[in-house]
Amino acid sequence: MVQRKTAAVAGLALLLLLAGCAQVSVHSTVNADGSVSELTYQINTSRTAYGYLEEAAEEEGYESVEDQILSDFNETEREQIEYSEEYNGDTVTMTLTRVDFVPGEDSGISVTTEDGELVYEDLNFVDEAAAAETESELSQSITSGMSVDYYLTMPGEITDSNADVVDGNTAEWHESGSEAFNDNRIYARSEKPTFSMAPGFGPATALVAVLAMALVALRRE
Repeated sequence: MVQRKTAAVAGLALLLLLAGCAQVSVHSTVNADGSVSELTYQINTSRTAYGYLEEAAEEEGYESVEDQILSDFNETEREQIEYSEEYNGDTVTMTLTRVDFVPGEDSGISVTTEDGELVYEDLNFVDEAAAAETESELSQSITSGMSVDYYLTMPGEITDSNADVVDGNTAEWHESGSEAFNDNRIYARSEKPTFSMAPGFGPATALVAVLAMALVALRRE
């Protein structure tokens, strides 16, 4: 499961097994060119569990949990990332958002083109060795408070997926217990739009481009 960079938050989530309480929410939006316009990890846990993360970070020589997470990214990549922590009563929410990037081999995420369609796969929540082990009743009790909710938006209609819910170009996965972190492959296949909005090419720019093309066509007539 533990890939570098994007998987840093997923890896830290495993430490929360010590407290048996962590709800992870992932939101991923994919562009037609295979890049990811936004990927957000949000972890909700208790202050006690967060304390374990702080201790682990300090033992590794980091000043904070944030420093430990961002250490897996280079300076350029950090410019694409926003990280925040919120405290509400006994709950701590950690949020990491990365924008406008192309998933690399060490991210655990891949977006490829096959037979004219886009294929999205996230293996950050897959650990074949752990999944093959027989889980004890105690382990099941500890991990019962763990969950992963994954929301994916593709640029075209989804044609195939192992998601729990598929609606047009969106898909959702909802897993709990240990399987959420070791046997939770995220897979979706979608149509690939022929008209792609590149980064910085928003709706307003697209409208101007369409009008410009129409004007050129009229001038030719």
